[in-house]
Amino acid sequence: MATTYLQAINRVLEKIGETQLPNAITSLTETYGLLVGSFVQDIKEEMEDAHDWRALRQTNTSTIAADAQSVAITEADERSRVVRILQQNRGEIIPLVFDITDANNPINLKEMDLAELIYRDTMDPDERNDPMYFALDNSSGDVLELYVWPRPSGARTIQHTLVIPQTRFEPSDLDQTIKVPIRPLVTGAVWYALEERGEELGTNGMFNEQRFRDALNSAIGRDSDGQGDNIELVRT
Repeated sequence: MATTYLQAINRVLEKIGETQLPNAITSLTETYGLLVGSFVQDIKEEMEDAHDWRALRQTNTSTIAADAQSVAITEADERSRVVRILQQNRGEIIPLVFDITDANNPINLKEMDLAELIYRDTMDPDERNDPMYFALDNSSGDVLELYVWPRPSGARTIQHTLVIPQTRFEPSDLDQTIKVPIRPLVTGAVWYALEERGEELGTNGMFNEQRFRDALNSAIGRDSDGQGDNIELVRT
């Protein structure tokens, strides 16, 4: 069952012996509720960065215009990242980025360092062809930019599968569903809350941190097993 932001906060408050927030509230206003909500969000972001969770993966498309070097991926932000798979029969890590302009003949784009891509584009500014390489740039704040090389002579449709973390919740986002596993999230937020109150009011801080790390590793293992990461492919 999916857990909302409010439900996660209340589970943390229950664990640390504090009064839970009423289900009828529509926004966080009370100081301690805001603090625990911040702990929940901090742990959520740490978890989102720790693993390519299936629940955070999105497959979308972007259109590179003729003669253009890049396009903003509107669904993503600076924390997003491309999903890569190990193709064991080739011994390569394959990024899930494809030119699908011809849907019957998708082309897997190769990943290139952004600096090298810009260098090639600068040194050969008149090169126009179907793109063969891509790079991602998250240096422009809350934006993720997709670069290709060579620049296309006509518009190209690029499909990309990314891990896209949830944005940070506002105080009024109490009904938003949390996508990462809830047990390690609550365990981690409890650790943060007990540390903030003072170690003498709870169990040892190192123990609480280890509980979070163990819960997170277990959740990552289950998610990896569920998507077949730990299944060895049979070579043909």
